[in-house]
Amino acid sequence: MDLPKRKVTPGGVYIVFEGIDGSGKTTQAVMLYEYLSNRNFEVVLVREPWVKAIKDFLYKHDLDPDAEAYLFAADRIILQKEVVLPALESGKIVVSDRSVFASLAYQVVRGLPADFIMAINRSIRLPDIVVLLDLPLELAVKRLEARGETTRFEDPSFMQKVRERYLELAREYNSLFIVIDASRTIHEVHQEILTKLAEKLKNKSIKIDL
Repeated sequence: MDLPKRKVTPGGVYIVFEGIDGSGKTTQAVMLYEYLSNRNFEVVLVREPWVKAIKDFLYKHDLDPDAEAYLFAADRIILQKEVVLPALESGKIVVSDRSVFASLAYQVVRGLPADFIMAINRSIRLPDIVVLLDLPLELAVKRLEARGETTRFEDPSFMQKVRERYLELAREYNSLFIVIDASRTIHEVHQEILTKLAEKLKNKSIKIDL
């Protein structure tokens, strides 16, 4: 007999994964989703950008930073209104590959003020926990080369600046962030994520038995 679904209270939990390309965000987000789902939690997995047409446009065109920031914000608003907020309101866990902190990293490195990014994302619900997968640039480049896929966001000098910006955000928003060394094996990274999440959730008085 299947176990009953376990809800998370109060108001659900919003967990996001951040990091430079090649850090393993998508892999770890899926692994956490599967881990929680297998333990009968009600979990929703999302990934930014969310709207396919917006994603295709963003990754095919070298846009002005302001236009880029507005498109990411518009996509994020749609995702939150349609999926994230309803899921959280019903007491579910939302696991997301990227969030507003991606804009606070990438678009700020492209020259936009952080205050501007926050202003155009003013209706966004911030995550409860940000899992930052930190990876040295050399390893990230090797992983991307092995993957054989590149985008305009994967220029090495740009990636290094984004990595530094992410670490800066982790210090600035230290109550939200968990920084994980992503240079190890997928299993080792996953295990540390579970350990650190359990600690963080206990501090937030949110009931998830990992």
